[in-house]
Amino acid sequence: MAAPRYLSDEMGRRQLLLTLGALLLCIFLAALDSSIVANALPRVIAELHGFELYAWVTTGYLLSSTAVTPIGGKLGDRYGRKPMLIGGVSVFLAATLLCGLAQSMPQLIALRALQGIGGGVLTSTTFAIMGQLLKPADRARISGLITAVFSLASVVGPVVGGYLTDVFSWRAVFYVNLPIVLAALLVLWRYFPPVQYGNSRARPIDYGGVVTSMAGIVLVLLGLSWGGREYAWDSPLVVGSLTAGVALLALFLWLEGRAADPLLPLSLFRNSVVAISSTNSLAQSMVQISLALFVPLYAQGVLGTSATFSGTIMLPLLASMLVSNLAAGMLIAHIGRYKGFAILGFSLATSGFVVMSRLDAASPPPVLPVSLIVLGAGTGMIFPTLTLSYQSAVSFGELGVATALNQFCRSIGSTLGAALFGSLLILRFTPEVQAALPVGISLDVETLRDPLALLESSPDVLQSAMHAGLSGALHWVFAAAALVSLTGLLGSVLWREIPMRQAPARPAPSFSAVRE
Repeated sequence: MAAPRYLSDEMGRRQLLLTLGALLLCIFLAALDSSIVANALPRVIAELHGFELYAWVTTGYLLSSTAVTPIGGKLGDRYGRKPMLIGGVSVFLAATLLCGLAQSMPQLIALRALQGIGGGVLTSTTFAIMGQLLKPADRARISGLITAVFSLASVVGPVVGGYLTDVFSWRAVFYVNLPIVLAALLVLWRYFPPVQYGNSRARPIDYGGVVTSMAGIVLVLLGLSWGGREYAWDSPLVVGSLTAGVALLALFLWLEGRAADPLLPLSLFRNSVVAISSTNSLAQSMVQISLALFVPLYAQGVLGTSATFSGTIMLPLLASMLVSNLAAGMLIAHIGRYKGFAILGFSLATSGFVVMSRLDAASPPPVLPVSLIVLGAGTGMIFPTLTLSYQSAVSFGELGVATALNQFCRSIGSTLGAALFGSLLILRFTPEVQAALPVGISLDVETLRDPLALLESSPDVLQSAMHAGLSGALHWVFAAAALVSLTGLLGSVLWREIPMRQAPARPAPSFSAVRE
């Protein structure tokens, strides 16, 4: 009897639901970790000191999780998803416990980097498992739940983090994850069946690819994180980091073309669906990070709202994103096609950013929430199309590395978007403020480093110029985001769609599943 094409075909309902619940818990924990720590950082600095290392508590996690993502996907293809997932969750669990016990800032940063390794493997493996566990139509339906999990984590994280820090200690921010991680680990150990594809273990491990990819990714991300913030873009440290990173990544690609079992098979990029999907993933994540970073800045710096109210301004965006994702997932599952949803999603996102690029303090109040609803509907519609396109275009034996490529492009896109859009904001802020100042008044460039602080302390005669300057700089940022979204739209138009019911033939996996 032929082996089933998807694991869900041979899993009992209880086993399947428990496995899905544990996988969603894994996604929730990885997403929550990014948001719950932020509000605890001031207390961390007060107790452990080391203010100059403040940003590295977050950056360390980001660097390691991004660098390990393609490695986790490839090892899952090679040795099976279950051992990689159990290993990733175990590392995440141990590092989370140790983070709560940290006694110095260097210790905490190192442990956050270790936690990022577990989180990167956990996330890339979880999405790959979804591809082998569920039929494409079911994956489209569940994409709404995944979006809901990410949205819930982004909303709940700061609130829970602040509460635990105020009532207990910043260490409780890490300890609260432990029972949830342990529950997910036990369920996956008991109910998720082991799966192995092919005989790739007989081939040598691509150690050269592992080393050059991790080193290159870390150096590029460091350069992007430093540039325009801690150091000027033309500083030797930033230029050297980016140059060395690009050189190592070029060496990585050269090695991959000659490896017996490459970490990232270059043949994937000869598949036009994978190549365009990678471009669209970059565009989607750059668009997404621009909304997360600059809409609250617009609310506080241009409209003059409080930090709390600027958070509520994001609710129409999150609600629209969730509804759009759920609706798109159900429709994709029903008709078996996704290209049209990507085209519509990027069209809506481009239109929303064009409107945002024209807003200022005098714009009618309803325009902002309506624009955010349009943007949420567009970005929410794009999300399910990306994973489906990757997973429909490759064989089961390449599912892990293709899914990891999607996650990797999203991580790089977020970092790239934050760096480039942030630099554009800084570049345009000073000339926009100078242009808005009354004749005969000027400000030193160094005094314009912190727009929000200046808005709180500046004399009334300067505040209107500050608001206008920030508004003008954000116009450039949102216009740039519209161009990035337009790139995604063009890519979606050129996409060669593989209908979900006609995906490439896949080798049958061998696995053992306990029917409940």
